Amino acid sequence: MVEKRDVEREDKFNLTVDVLMLAGTLLLQSGSEIYRVEDTMIRIAHSQGIMDCNALAMPVAVFFSIENTNISRMKRITHSNYNIEKVCDVNQVSRELVSGDISLEDAFEKLTQLKKKKTPYTNRRLTFAATISAPFFSIMFGGNLYDALGAALATFFGFSFSLLVNKYVRIPFVTAFAGAFVFGLLAQIWARYSGFPSSADLIIAGAVMPFVPGIALTNAVRDLMTNHLNSGMSKIFETLLITLALGAGTSVALVLMK
Repeated sequence: MVEKRDVEREDKFNLTVDVLMLAGTLLLQSGSEIYRVEDTMIRIAHSQGIMDCNALAMPVAVFFSIENTNISRMKRITHSNYNIEKVCDVNQVSRELVSGDISLEDAFEKLTQLKKKKTPYTNRRLTFAATISAPFFSIMFGGNLYDALGAALATFFGFSFSLLVNKYVRIPFVTAFAGAFVFGLLAQIWARYSGFPSSADLIIAGAVMPFVPGIALTNAVRDLMTNHLNSGMSKIFETLLITLALGAGTSVALVLMK
């Protein structure tokens, strides 16, 4: 009986670590803040009686260890995107587990289903959303209807091309440069040869907005405010490089059209 209880306790312990590691991995892969990842893992561990533990999350990996033992786990994060819906779903599972509404087995099953869940937005939907939003930014910056139409056209082809490049080269800076080059080129062509009274600058101002890494910048500031300096600074530099890539792509297009 004692051995059976020990086996059950060990199985529960391993399942707890599996659950919190899976939760942390999903949050990190979905673009969550570092503070949220670590806090979720610690709360799950505490709810299952594991008190003396440590969780460490970085943009490329998540770690978990228990003090005074040789037990530790590490998960390498090789790819990530921004999926706020999945972040909310993982948080909901964590809250239900901590409050005792669901068991460890149910939590692991739900997290496994979330892991298999595909991104709700296809490339067509993303392109459509970017194309629809860009004209309103042009108008907001002082453009007219023709600037808005030019921004929609430039964004459609620029965003589509960036997604195509991202399919083969998964480097955010390269995809941002490619998209900026295309919409910068089309903005110049529209302003010069369409025959409509429009401004290339206002077209570019609207077309660039769907490419701006707003979520990454927000998470970077949040991480810095919670004293996660490494992840905060790395995300700050990531957003800076993407911004520079957007500027470089647009500049190359402007130079070629002179």
